[in-house]
Amino acid sequence: MFSQRAVLVVGKAITPADLDDLTAFGFDVADRLGLTVRVATDMAEDVTQYEGVVLDGTWLDSVTSTVLGTEAMAADMFCIEAADVYAFPSDASCHWCGEAGRVAPRRTRDGWTAPMHFTCASMTRKASATAPTVAA
Repeated sequence: MFSQRAVLVVGKAITPADLDDLTAFGFDVADRLGLTVRVATDMAEDVTQYEGVVLDGTWLDSVTSTVLGTEAMAADMFCIEAADVYAFPSDASCHWCGEAGRVAPRRTRDGWTAPMHFTCASMTRKASATAPTVAA
């Protein structure tokens, strides 16, 4: 179920309060679009490694939004503003098992998973902890 890459959520992250707001917006993106989300805290991200970019606010709300949003558009990727995200209802099916029920995005180190059941999230953590590592 996790074959898609994440989308990148960008916005102002200058203060701890800004970062909290941006992280909360990342939850909304994962919940409403049903996608895995990574929250960008600076301009060091390569937008081509993501499915697209979602701006917390508008193009002009932060330098990060302007730069990464422009890079996404130049790479012919989707780039949408916050207002467009709220046009979608919350996703009601688990992206791990596919069943409907009480689902929500789960917090990761640097973003959010696509919506899933609590028990499915527990199984994914166990599966990733026991997965063999492959040498590069």
